[in-house]
Amino acid sequence: MKSGMILKNGLSTLGMLILLIFFFCQTAWSEPSKKQATQMWEAQYKNKVLELNARGGQRTTNQLHNKHYLTPVGSCWDYDVTELQKCGCRLFEKASICCRTGSSSDCEIRIGNSKLIDCSKFKQPKYGLSGDKEPSECKQHRMSTACFNRKDLTFGPGNSVGPCQSSPRFICPKKDETMQEFWANKCGPTPEDCGCTLVEECSTEEDLKCYKDWKSNKAGMDCYTNPKYKTPYDREKCYKAASGR
Repeated sequence: MKSGMILKNGLSTLGMLILLIFFFCQTAWSEPSKKQATQMWEAQYKNKVLELNARGGQRTTNQLHNKHYLTPVGSCWDYDVTELQKCGCRLFEKASICCRTGSSSDCEIRIGNSKLIDCSKFKQPKYGLSGDKEPSECKQHRMSTACFNRKDLTFGPGNSVGPCQSSPRFICPKKDETMQEFWANKCGPTPEDCGCTLVEECSTEEDLKCYKDWKSNKAGMDCYTNPKYKTPYDREKCYKAASGR
């Protein structure tokens, strides 16, 4: 009797082992080749892949094509992918390709962090598909991204200065505290008089024009610094008159 139970348990264990081996083999077989991964990327993002390097990171996933499952339905692998774009060459670090178990075609791509890199390594023009001269839209996007990540800027969109409902960006001695002092009329009449430095490259053309027009108009500045103009309506009416509008 005992030997029968031992044999039964042994067969069960062996069966489980075979299933596990089969599962992991299926997972391994489903990894797309470098050529398949490149074709998949170019088909989805419509840009030429200059380089694709496997980073490993094999793991199971319970999610595929925006559907969630209770058990793993596939596996993911990580890749570093360099793509030729309009504004240069972009490296996507540890982008993931996830495929359904047993398939190397039923897959999806998941991207995370990316950054522009030097195109010369790939013998491509400095600004990728745009050649060696940076288009204005590429420069604007580059500066916007760089400025968005800066922690030293204050004022900007949504913060008023004089007649400008949206002000340019500044670097101020005490950051937002200086901005609060400006609004409380503890310094001024401009942010620069509060010790702030105008950061033109991180400001829009419209905001810069509004601010500079106001700053160069002494009568117009008085509309926002003279206490006799008590209400926003009074100040706006005064400024329109001072600007000849």
